[in-house]
Amino acid sequence: MPPIEGDADLLMLAILNIVDNAWKYSSTGASIELRAYEDGNWIAIEVADTGPGISDEDLPHLGEELFRGELRNQVEGSGMGLALARAIVRRHHGLMSIRSRRTQGTVVTVKIPEKIVVAGSLPRVAHLLHDGMMGER
Repeated sequence: MPPIEGDADLLMLAILNIVDNAWKYSSTGASIELRAYEDGNWIAIEVADTGPGISDEDLPHLGEELFRGELRNQVEGSGMGLALARAIVRRHHGLMSIRSRRTQGTVVTVKIPEKIVVAGSLPRVAHLLHDGMMGER
């Protein structure tokens, strides 16, 4: 994959916030996958989980500051993680999308233009995940 120029620490924070969300909302036995691929002139990073999914009512509001979905009473959080991730992605001229199906899981896709892809970020995230921070629950 081509390198990305940008703020590696901020992009790492965005991805880790997305992974943390997947982790918090997934139950024992669920899996979380981190994938990266080229998509035209974009580098795409996906975080996919096999958690409970997100309701159709909540989906349009994800990424809004302080928004907490229907599971807010079951999972700790501030409602800032996805909002911060979206702001960081936009700062890098990128896009963030979320698709989800109830009982099947959620996929959050971050796309950053090739010309501003951060070298070394994804291996650092993968290293953190491999060292036991994430994976199968």
